[in-house]
Amino acid sequence: MPGEDADDGMSGKTVPVEKAEAMDSSATDADIDAEAAARIVVGIGYFGAIEFSTLTAKDVLTTEFTSLQGAYDYYNEYGRIKGILVRRSKIFVCSREGERDGKHMQREDRKMDPQPITRCGCEARIKVHVDDAIRRWFVEQLCDNHNHPMLDARFKGLSQSHRAVKEGDLHQINSMRKSELWVPTIFRAFANQSGGFETVGFEIKDIYNAIEKQRRAGATDAEKYSLDVGKRLENLFWCDGTSCYDYSVFGDVLGFDAMYVHNKYKCPLVIFSGVDHHIRTVVFGCAILSNESEGSYVWLLRSFLEAMKGKQPKSVITDGDLTIKSAVSTVFPGAHHRLCS
Repeated sequence: MPGEDADDGMSGKTVPVEKAEAMDSSATDADIDAEAAARIVVGIGYFGAIEFSTLTAKDVLTTEFTSLQGAYDYYNEYGRIKGILVRRSKIFVCSREGERDGKHMQREDRKMDPQPITRCGCEARIKVHVDDAIRRWFVEQLCDNHNHPMLDARFKGLSQSHRAVKEGDLHQINSMRKSELWVPTIFRAFANQSGGFETVGFEIKDIYNAIEKQRRAGATDAEKYSLDVGKRLENLFWCDGTSCYDYSVFGDVLGFDAMYVHNKYKCPLVIFSGVDHHIRTVVFGCAILSNESEGSYVWLLRSFLEAMKGKQPKSVITDGDLTIKSAVSTVFPGAHHRLCS
């Protein structure tokens, strides 16, 4: 803590930069110059050149980062090697920093048992600050004093702050999925390669999350429009990437309503919608039409089908308008058409 002498290792004391610079005063000038040279960490790709298990206080305090995320990744990797979990606060702290608020333990209306207490007032942390002139982050303060046991080595890769499906892993997962392997089988293959489930570095649910994130990232916005004979905007359809992804998962039943004609421009506003696995309404797209002719609805449904990569709905729910009914049978001939009450 402030006012105490810092040693050469990760002693558990809070070490300001000034004391780190004063360490090892008996070293030769060459040693001092070598140690004073700051190590600049650009990102995770640089970690291979760092031996985290042997880092000293001075090593950490003389490290600079090109981004705040890089500083967090550095401390997180150090925590993984040492067997601790890292949490973001105003600074980077041990996950067991602080105490649980007593009101959460003493609630009389509790229906379930409280979660196990994990916070025990641990003071371990790292504080960084930025030099705006050169856009570089420096370590301002370090405390490595933990008041709790470290994680067992076999559990280090399973903590939330350390689990991650890396880019190389995702490429391998995609290759296995192209071979029609199921995710549980893929996870077992990774476990066999790494020597056990606890050494994979992620859990099976992380694979599902990575696949879903990849799908969402691959979905793009779509906008289509048509012009009348006077080259004026006639019809407009739009959907975003999230809508396209939601339709790919929940689009077996499609509903659309064109009854919203009481607006400033007296134009039908069409909303395509469905229901997700939580029985919540999801929007697949929307459109504004200049009129309610069969031709306009055929154009709209074909634009919708093109944006959704040709996936046909199994059931379509609309109102009783005859032009809509005719357009549905033209564009979605295999769908069951139902009328909403």
